[in-house]
Formats: sequence, structure tokens, C-alpha cells
Amino acid sequence: MTGLDADTQLYCFWLGDNSMSPARRSALDSLTQTGLDVQLVTPDNLDDFVPPAKRHPAYAHLNLPHRADYLRCYFMHHFGGGYADIKWAEESWLPCRDRLINDSRLLAAGYAEGRPEYVANLDHQPANISWRHVRILAGRAQRRYLQHHYRKLIGTCAFLFKPATPLTTAWWEELNRRLDRLAPALEAAPARTPRELAGDHVDGVPSRYPVPWTYLLGHILHPLALKYAAAIDRGLPAPQLEHPEYGNYGAEQENTARISERL
Repeated sequence: MTGLDADTQLYCFWLGDNSMSPARRSALDSLTQTGLDVQLVTPDNLDDFVPPAKRHPAYAHLNLPHRADYLRCYFMHHFGGGYADIKWAEESWLPCRDRLINDSRLLAAGYAEGRPEYVANLDHQPANISWRHVRILAGRAQRRYLQHHYRKLIGTCAFLFKPATPLTTAWWEELNRRLDRLAPALEAAPARTPRELAGDHVDGVPSRYPVPWTYLLGHILHPLALKYAAAIDRGLPAPQLEHPEYGNYGAEQENTARISERL
């Protein structure tokens, strides 16, 4: 099994063509506090890490958050190392990284999921999926079970993974299965705005974008985190949403919360 290098990379994604706000730039700068080598992946250097030919054909049709969901799985499975949302960090990740390196039983590390309601909405299924009603009911039951065990889960905003393990392989294979199923619907109704979701009005018409908010990340990773709970260190410092100068993420953070509540 491939392990981590002592000089671990911490990958962050900024996939739009807009510039970072001062709050986001401050958060990116703070990630050096982790002690890891921070690598910002943007449209300008993405091809250096993931050539277009290696991306799933549906990638180009995803909205930007779902592209980031795809890429964090790609990076963790193929490269390993760390991933972090661009949120403020105040503590070193090195003790957790070292435990992961030195314990052959561990496959990943993350911060413990904070509340039951943070568990992904597994009952939210694409409109065009086969046996959708059955999948909704099954997802609802599975979410309740995961919520009961939420303390064994890890959050999806920051983590460390050894590459090419049974955990990352299961994550990568399920992600690609879902994109294979979604590909025709995504080709017919690709995202036209950076954060487009089903029902959003774009050019005066309700969007038919087919991918639910957590379908490509928490939907997959939360169940796997419980399955592999004994092989995951949950001692990683959680990302900080508050900053003495900038407060929280303001309107941007409120918009994310609104989307999550609606979905």
C-alpha cells in the first residue's frame, strides 16, 4: 500500500475565473499554518495535475462545486495528501499527518463531523435515476443510521488520505459510476452558471441540472467513512468559519447555507 511522503501536499481548488475576495485570500494564506505544502489548483494549472483526457467526460458539464467534489476524489485517490476548502486554519496538521504516516492500519484522517444534521442528504436523488423512489426511501433510512453514528464520520471540508487504498478506490469507483449514469442528463442540461442547481432560474427558465448538492461527495464519502471508521484518524483540526477581521464568509457563506437548506 502506498503511503504518504513526509513532504505532504495540501491541495485547494479555485476553479472559477473570478478573483478571490480578501476573506478568501486571507483564508488561503492561513493554510500555511497546517505545516503542509499548499498547492492552489486553478484553471491555469489544472492540466498539469489532471490532463483533460483523464477527466470523466461529464466533468465539463458540472457546476464548479461539483467539479471540486470530483477533483478532491481524483487527487486523494491518485496522489494522496491533504485537501482543504479555502477556510481559515489556525493549527498544525503535522501531528495528524505523522500518525497517518506511521500507522499502517490508518487509511485517512479528518475532523470529526460536528452535528447529525451535517450528514449528507442521501434521500436527494437525481430526477432521472432508475428506481428513484426506492433509492429515496433507502437513502432516508441510511441517513438516519449515519446520523446515529455521526461521531464516527469525518467532515468533507478538510482531510488527509493515503492514495490508492481500498477506501479511495471505493470512493473513486462509485463517483465514476454516478457520473456514468448522469452523463446523458448532464450533456442535455449542463451547468450554465458557476453554482447552478435544479430549479434555479437561468435566462428565465428553471434549470434541469441533474446533480443534487451532496450527491458527488458526502453522499459517497459519509457511508464509506463509517464503513472504514476503524482506519480513519478523526483528530484533524477542523476548519474555522470565523475570523477576527473578516467575521464569517458573509453573503457567500449565507448563500451556501441557503442552498444546503433548500436541498
